[in-house]
Order: sequence, then C-alpha cells, then structure tokens
Amino acid sequence: MSARRVLPLIALAGLASALASAAPIPVPATRLLDEVKILSAPEMDGRASATPGGERAALHVATVLQEAGLRPADGHAYAMRFSIPTRVRLGNDNRLAFAGPDARTLVLNTDWTPVGASADGAVEGEVVFVGYGIAAPELNYDDYAGIDVRGKIVVALGGEPGHADPPSPFARAYGSGYGQRAHKARAAHDHGALALLYVPRPEAALDTLPPLRGGLGAGDLPSAAITRATVESLLGAGGQQLAELKARIDTTLAPASVALRGVRATLSVHLVREPGTTANIVGILPGTDPQLAREAVVIGAHYDHLGRDGEGSLDTAHRTDAHPGADDNASGTAAVLGLARAFAASGGTPRTLVFALFSGEEMGFLGAGAYVRHPPFPLERTIAMVNFDMVGRLRDNRLIVGGLDSGSGLEDIVTGATTGLGLEVELRGSPWAPSDHQSFYQHRVPVLFFHTGVHDDYHRTSDTWEKINAAGLERVVALAERVIDRLARGAAPAYATAGVERPELAAGAVQAGTAYFGIAPDPADDAPGARLAVVQPGTAAARAGAEPGDVVVRFGGVRVYTFEDLRDAIVARKPGDAVDVIYLRDGAEHAARAVLGSRP
Repeated sequence: MSARRVLPLIALAGLASALASAAPIPVPATRLLDEVKILSAPEMDGRASATPGGERAALHVATVLQEAGLRPADGHAYAMRFSIPTRVRLGNDNRLAFAGPDARTLVLNTDWTPVGASADGAVEGEVVFVGYGIAAPELNYDDYAGIDVRGKIVVALGGEPGHADPPSPFARAYGSGYGQRAHKARAAHDHGALALLYVPRPEAALDTLPPLRGGLGAGDLPSAAITRATVESLLGAGGQQLAELKARIDTTLAPASVALRGVRATLSVHLVREPGTTANIVGILPGTDPQLAREAVVIGAHYDHLGRDGEGSLDTAHRTDAHPGADDNASGTAAVLGLARAFAASGGTPRTLVFALFSGEEMGFLGAGAYVRHPPFPLERTIAMVNFDMVGRLRDNRLIVGGLDSGSGLEDIVTGATTGLGLEVELRGSPWAPSDHQSFYQHRVPVLFFHTGVHDDYHRTSDTWEKINAAGLERVVALAERVIDRLARGAAPAYATAGVERPELAAGAVQAGTAYFGIAPDPADDAPGARLAVVQPGTAAARAGAEPGDVVVRFGGVRVYTFEDLRDAIVARKPGDAVDVIYLRDGAEHAARAVLGSRP
C-alpha cells in the first residue's frame, strides 16, 4: 500500500467553512425502502437499459437529485446519454418447420422465437433430443454420451437436472453456468450439431416464449426457443413422452437422449442488431471549502437491471415476467439517493460530492465506462469512488467493504466509522470485484465497494422488495455517511496498485473452483470485442500470450462482441478445458490455445 499522504494546509476561511458544515442527516429505513419499492415496481419493467422501463427509472432518479438541490452534471441536464448495442429485432427470414410424423411449420412468436445470441443462417437436419443439453463429465453427467449429433439439430430442456431436496450435483455447483443457454449452445457446437432448439425456463412458464434472448453478439450456432408443447408433440410422434423422460433424468441423473427417427427440421434465423441509447444520471453537490472543493468524491450505484428475462428487445410480444431487481440494484440506488438527500440537507462537505447512478452495468459496466471517458468532474481530481451494489440483504449483520488496498488510509477510515452501528464489517483489500467501481480504479481512482452478498434470488424474478432488510440497509447507509464524510474532509487517499488476485468478468455468484482465465476488462472501451485492462501473471491468459490492451474477439469457438459475451463463454467452461482464443493486438490477429485454470 502506498505511503499515507499528509493532510494539506487550508486557509482559515476554508477551515471555518469545513467546521461549520453540519453532520449528514440520518436516512430512515422507511424512506430507503420506499425508493426500493418505486424502482422495483411493475411499471419499471425490470429497468433494462435503453427500454421504456429503464427510461422511467432514469427520470425518477433525476427528479430525486433535482428535488434534493443538486446541480445537473453539465449545468443543464442530469442525464449523461451514451450509446449501447442493446436492441435485437427480427429480420425478414425467420422460419422453423418440421418434416416427418409431426410435419408442420411453427408460428413465429407463438411456437418459437430466435434467441438474441443466435447466429444468422439456414440449416436443415435430423432432430435429436438431448435432455438438458449439458456436458459435465466432472459431475458424472453428459447428455451427449453415446449419441451422435454431428450434422443434426438438437433439442434441449432449459435449466439443470435434479431436485433441490436432496440437492443435485448441479445445485451444489451453484454458479457453474450449466443451466445457461450459453453452455448448452457451446456443448451443441462442440459435439458438431448444426443448431440448438431449447425450452426456456422457468418451469411455470414453459409455454411462454421469451423475448429475443442472449447476448448482444451473434453466436456460432443458429439457436431458438421453442415451447414445451412443441417438444411434447415431436417426442410423441416417435412414441416418447417428455414428462417421462424428464422425470427419469431428474430422478436418476442419467441421460435419456434419443434420436427422433424420421423427424427433420429446417431452421432459418435472421436478426437485426441495432444500437440504443441510455443515460447515467449525475448530480453534483459543490464543496464548501474554497480549496478542497476542487476535489471530489464520487458516490455511485447502477440503477439498471435485467428487464424481462435479462434481454433488451424491440419485439415486445410474448415477453416473460420482469426482473424487479430490488436488491440488484434498487437497494444501491436507494442508498445513493438517500445519501444525496442527506448531504444536501446538511449543507454539503468541504470537498465536492458527485452522485452518479449508472446504466448499462448489467451489460458489462458500460455506464461506468462512459463516465470515465467523459467525466463531469475531472478524474485527476477525484480522490475516491464509493460504490453500492446489492446492499439490501444484510444477514447476520455482515457487510462486505472491499477496495481497502486501492488507496492509503482507506482501512482506517472504514474501521473508524463502524463504532456503534452493530455491523460485522468484513474488510477486503481487493478492488477487483464485478461492479462499476472497477472502471474508476483502472483510471487510478481509489475505490470502496459496499455489498451485502449474493443470494439465491440473484438475477431472478424473485428478487422483490419484500425480501429487503430495510433496517439493515439503514445501517449500511449510516456507515456510508460516516465514511464519505471522512473522505470529504480528511487527507486524500493516495492511489495504490493492489497486488491482489484480479477476477475476470465473472458475475458475483461465480464461486471458487470455476473456470478462470485471469483477466480484467477495460470497460471504458466500447469497440467490438473485449479489451483487456489486466492480464494476471501465471494464468491461462498470460500463458496464451495475451497482454493488456489486447482485444479478445473469439473464445472457445464463440464470437466475442461484448464483455458479457466473454464472461458467459468463460463461465460455460470448466477448469482444465483447453480453448482456442483469438485476440487482436495493434490490428493484427493472434491465435493461441489456453488451458483454463481454477478460480482461487
């Protein structure tokens, strides 16, 4: 950790101003919970970036900042708009038809729909039912064992086999990604299949098609979601019963894959990917000290969430239930809005406070990247960034505060602020966690990250306001008030290079022992591909010859257009997998083979 900086001398007038400002007003639990309710309400429609629901959330956030008396980011507007590649719509040639005993042409958006990560193209081949479409030999499970799918079209169920009680190996491997469509597509591709047709989760809505699902970039296989009724009809024509096969797999955890003799499918997918726009919402509370006001503390959280089933889409027909995102991250947004009101009501602090609510976080920290590219307050005079992501589920009084190794004096500031709050604060040195503060740390800004931990409702429609611990959120905000007040008055932390493990683009739920590539992204770069900010020595990425600044465009046969594409491709793998990686360096293409490690 770098040496501690000496508190700069200030003028007597500035000292008087600093001493005169009042302590921030406590933020009551009821007000914080009211904000969570507003942001997770049905009319917000899941707050996906570049959607009407996301825009409604942005308007609400801007209104709160305005009513609190904060200045707009650019002097005129609170919204800092930027472009994101979120919109996927149907092109002019999307067809799915079956030949054989159950010959028919399926109705688009009724019987089937392409997924957003589908490759464009037309294929024709025999149909094979492959259970859940999972290849997980380390869990002694492989739906492709003993069946040849080369040159054929595979049909798979969504999710994973087994029941919660007793937990299956897949449940015990929570966060492994086997139930994700990305893994199913990769397994189908690796086994030589031409296309993937799958039944989306959840079980309760197997006949309700999702919007255009998947990442922003095209995959290597034409892929589509189909209804359970369609699969039942296909299997029934061959004398098989879907319910029977599914029950057998769930009970025995043994594959029940079967070729559908005489059944052929013709699939054509044509999608149009269009850019959209969204906005960070930023309000500024000017500092009260003539000298220290030239420096700022950024207080941030992302207000966006997954929308409907995690995808932005122009096609609104047959959409699934919205993700409320109460903890992720209405809770963090409520915390920042509460802090904005409290500090504004107290008259401000010696340093300037910048309250930033980011969009595009769920797509790879795009809002934070847009902020650091065009900061409303100079980054070189930003002394710290405090980030709140999922702070509404305090359990056993345990709060995680990370980033202490990113700047001198941060640990003392946090520990000195905890007295009397009844919190068990777990101090973590690493600033490398998958949230918006990474963008600031990569631009040499010390960071702190507040988080109450991942839970089973993470990225699910069950993340609702009723599960928020409002009293716990109040205590988290009380600690944050003290920490921010100390940052705004005391010695500026000196940026430190944290010599700690740097996780790649994994979601918060990814656990130790999952596949590890050893990189951190540069979210400030919005070009196609995933530009690397960090390559950890001794990891798979380093052994493959990758260096900071390289742009990964292909990983394990998957085309990489965004950070999320790369994250999904990594999560879908397992330790020990050998993958082909293609990356660009100064415009030149480099190909390498990487053997993935295990996440520490």
